[in-house]
Amino acid sequence: MFNFNHLYYFHITAKIGGVSNAAKYLRISQPSLSSQLKILESNLDTKLFEKKGRVLQLTPDGERAYSYTKKMFDIAKQFEDSLKSPGEKMSERLHVGISEQVERPFIADILSPVIRDNRGKTQKIISITSAPDEDILQQLRSQEADLMLTNKPMYADDVVELASIAAPVNLMVSTQLLKNLKMRVSRNTDVREFLAAFPGGLVIPSYKMKLRHETDLYVEEIKVRKKISFESDIMSVVGRAIVDGAGCGFLPVPYVMEEIKLGLITVIGPKMGLWQHSLYMLAHKEDEYDDLTKDIVKRFKQLDKWN
Repeated sequence: MFNFNHLYYFHITAKIGGVSNAAKYLRISQPSLSSQLKILESNLDTKLFEKKGRVLQLTPDGERAYSYTKKMFDIAKQFEDSLKSPGEKMSERLHVGISEQVERPFIADILSPVIRDNRGKTQKIISITSAPDEDILQQLRSQEADLMLTNKPMYADDVVELASIAAPVNLMVSTQLLKNLKMRVSRNTDVREFLAAFPGGLVIPSYKMKLRHETDLYVEEIKVRKKISFESDIMSVVGRAIVDGAGCGFLPVPYVMEEIKLGLITVIGPKMGLWQHSLYMLAHKEDEYDDLTKDIVKRFKQLDKWN
């Protein structure tokens, strides 16, 4: 008989795609997991994994073993679900993982209509968490998360892209600040000329953010030197700082749609954007998508039609 712990460790490592991430998920040390996998390989008298460069891949025997462990643990999950009480089944969750690089309040623009329109139609609880991309991807691959929203493309055999949008990025400035400075601008105002005349600095994301990298490239492209007045790795704080007049900054339009509608922010630049910031909705390849998931994806796609 096999040691089922060893089989489970192998199954999770193959599913997540790496000893380091699997060890975090299993809450054991990486050396301990490696040791357990070697014992399983010794008992089976075959290699289950092989390294190709820095990537750990399944051998042909490993692929065959995974096909069996998947059946085993899928059935075990079905058995576990069958034992749930009606109350537990009613409180099933749809877990959406949001990259910490994506502005949080903007998620409400997607989910609030979904929650409203599905009231009474579904028993699922929508659960939203925010974390680094690597952590959410791990949750998605282990099927702890059902959907992932990120601004980075993710490449994994067991992950599929359900939708993507190209969000226009424009220069944003507080409408009240413009009034105080007695500066008249419009969408057609030249960005370079405005930045040269604007007495304040730039409000920007911190260096670890993808949007910061895109901003730096654009500012370099238009050959503008501008001091930084404020930076943060929390996108909602960047947006709030612009509204409060801490400076001007470049943001995807969907992130501050409500502030634009309320007239708190003035947008400079064409409707198509000075550049476009990509956002992706991802899911596990083997998941079945219910009506609630389809509705969320539909609302996400509609953000492409913001203008």
